[in-house]
Amino acid sequence: MTFVDLDRMTCCEVILADYDTRQGLIARRNILLGMWAAERLGLSGAEAEDYAWNVHFADLQQPGFDDVVAKIASDFSARGIAVRERSIRKQLREMERRAELQIATGFYRF
Repeated sequence: MTFVDLDRMTCCEVILADYDTRQGLIARRNILLGMWAAERLGLSGAEAEDYAWNVHFADLQQPGFDDVVAKIASDFSARGIAVRERSIRKQLREMERRAELQIATGFYRF
């Protein structure tokens, strides 16, 4: 992990570094959530990775994370997997905490 010296950065550089970190956190959270969902859908390997990326891309459709939750809920429902949206949202929050920890510790594997 690279140390960022905020005292030596310009205002724009600080804003860009912060933006990059938040976007990276969201992307990592979505991929982790997608991998969790893929496992429950019985996917593995490349199929699971493709699904995780599709979950992340679903987040680009609307502001907020409701589109991610809706995609996973819809996919679970299509496969006959009974999971409440509340459980998916709880898992999303857990994956956000994991993503924060992974970024803070420099862990870059999913």
